[in-house]
Amino acid sequence: MNQTASEEARLPPRDLSMIIGGAMIATFLAALDQTIVATALPSIAGDLGDVALLSWVVTSYLVTSICATAIAGKLSDIHGRRRLMLAALAVFVAASVACALAESMVALIAARAAKGIGGGALVTLAQTVVADVVSPRERGRYSAHFSAMWALASLLGPTVGGGLTQYLGWQWIFWINLPLGLVALATVDSVLRKLPVRRVPARIDAPSLALLPVATTALLLALSWGGVAHPWASAPVLAALAIALAAGAAFWRRQGRLEEPVFAPAFLRDDVVAHVLPAVFLSFGAYLSLAIAMPVFLQVKLGLPPGDVGLMMIPLTFSATVTAYAAGRYLRLAGDYRRPVLVAFPFAALCCFAFAAAIAQAGAWTTGIALACIGFGIGPIFPTAIVAAQNAVAPRDVGAVMGALGYARALGGAVCAAAATALVLALAPQGGELRGLDDLVRAPLGEAGRAAVAEAFRWLLVAVGSLLLAGWAAYARVAARPLRGQSVPGDTRR
Repeated sequence: MNQTASEEARLPPRDLSMIIGGAMIATFLAALDQTIVATALPSIAGDLGDVALLSWVVTSYLVTSICATAIAGKLSDIHGRRRLMLAALAVFVAASVACALAESMVALIAARAAKGIGGGALVTLAQTVVADVVSPRERGRYSAHFSAMWALASLLGPTVGGGLTQYLGWQWIFWINLPLGLVALATVDSVLRKLPVRRVPARIDAPSLALLPVATTALLLALSWGGVAHPWASAPVLAALAIALAAGAAFWRRQGRLEEPVFAPAFLRDDVVAHVLPAVFLSFGAYLSLAIAMPVFLQVKLGLPPGDVGLMMIPLTFSATVTAYAAGRYLRLAGDYRRPVLVAFPFAALCCFAFAAAIAQAGAWTTGIALACIGFGIGPIFPTAIVAAQNAVAPRDVGAVMGALGYARALGGAVCAAAATALVLALAPQGGELRGLDDLVRAPLGEAGRAAVAEAFRWLLVAVGSLLLAGWAAYARVAARPLRGQSVPGDTRR
């Protein structure tokens, strides 16, 4: 087989469009599920009871999806993209049905955990499938399309979730996944059969599959407990951190001795991947910190009703999508994955610092413009980091590096969002009595209290700007390499 022929050129346009479309549907499903549930939680609690367990409806999905994101890519390198994509879609659809039929909170949490496995795998596999059929130089524009899917899901999720819950019942936020999932299943099954396959005689390490979830779960538990359920220095939080450290160290030691590691230590010796990973960790952490915390600022400081808060967050999401798309087009034309981020990140950090300086007098328009400018600066890393990492590794390792990238992104979001929440609560009035940002929204605050909240968010913006500068410093060390103009069809697997 000709190893220099472009698979993209040999695929009929219709088949290529169907592959990209199926991958985008899969991405949309996974992204929508992360935003559509929040508005239905009160209704779920009212129907199923066990309010003390309600947070696990979200946490169980988060834990399993982060772990699946890391592992699914490597499994697809070994067993083939089509098999893993079909399995992930099947798990996601079946778990959606189980969620809709759940008659107890425990059953719903278990189904959400299973759904997280499918959803996390879809996030990694969708981009990996695209890498199999599109050359690195062309991937930027497609990566931008996937960023648009995330943006669309983040905008539609709360609205659709609220509407379905109000008029049809909370079960329909899960039933809606059934037709979309079946369409994606049919598309993936029919089109990926036409791609060439190369079998890889290897096995995944079973202890690694256990150690990574243990480490991740313990870390996320510590982050969710700290300052909320228990003090940060309490025995449960410290024990969870100790378990996370021990399991993580054991996982990493095993990776160095395996022929087919889930997370190859060689990635950290590569002068592209080793710096892309922390840059993604920091930048997505900064982005998610704003996305989670700023709605509280809009309600508490500016006094906006909940219905207007979603509209006020559109500038952040939309602007990031615009520059992600622009960066993807630039990648295709110039083949340069460094410049968009190196130019944009300092701009985003500067906007954070400027907004922090003016936050006491900020109104709705000022806040919207500031969020739009910050989003403009963050957006370019979404397509460029993916292309840079994929271009740096051999085709047989594309799935593994996408898993590592997805894990860094998800873990960065979880860690930084938890830190942002802790920072705001620590500086807010009555901080010692608040157990979450929702409590801050409900707290009776006078003018002095709202001014204190603005001061807390001033420091949050300074922290976010600092994260972006740290991400810029990491990305500045990414080596510049020419993008491969052609994909390698022998490495495309079903």
